[in-house]
Amino acid sequence: MRLPALAAAVLVTLLTACATPPASPTPSAAGGGVEGLVSALAAASASVRQADRFDAAPLPGQGVLLCVGREEVRVYVFTTEQARLAAAASIDPIDPSHIGTSIVEWTGNPRFWQRDRILVLYLGTDAPTEALLTSVMGPPFARGVGGGLGGPRVSAC
Repeated sequence: MRLPALAAAVLVTLLTACATPPASPTPSAAGGGVEGLVSALAAASASVRQADRFDAAPLPGQGVLLCVGREEVRVYVFTTEQARLAAAASIDPIDPSHIGTSIVEWTGNPRFWQRDRILVLYLGTDAPTEALLTSVMGPPFARGVGGGLGGPRVSAC
């Protein structure tokens, strides 16, 4: 009689384990946010460091400036993925100088990428940096046409 009871216990254990959904990864466990981006860029052999913070307006969220090599990469950090999605929806994908009801005069040619809780903006002209961001984040969801405002840019990198 012990064998059927043992078999039933094993069957219940297996069914319970199979019926329990796996835990969803948290942004930090999944390599999300700024830390996840820095890790992904470093894993792609890029020299990357956090330089400073910047005023994120007209987008909500917190602005974090990264130096990827000598190129500035702006990261907009949101508290949730839904907040990031809402902010991304306000950016015109064909003309990212239009953000909601604001018009931004970028110094450079804006390209935006998105994942988990971040939007990434690159205004530079360095093709390898753009290729690196695309390899890590996929294609940009918004890309400006033209060169943006001319003139010298002061870089924190």
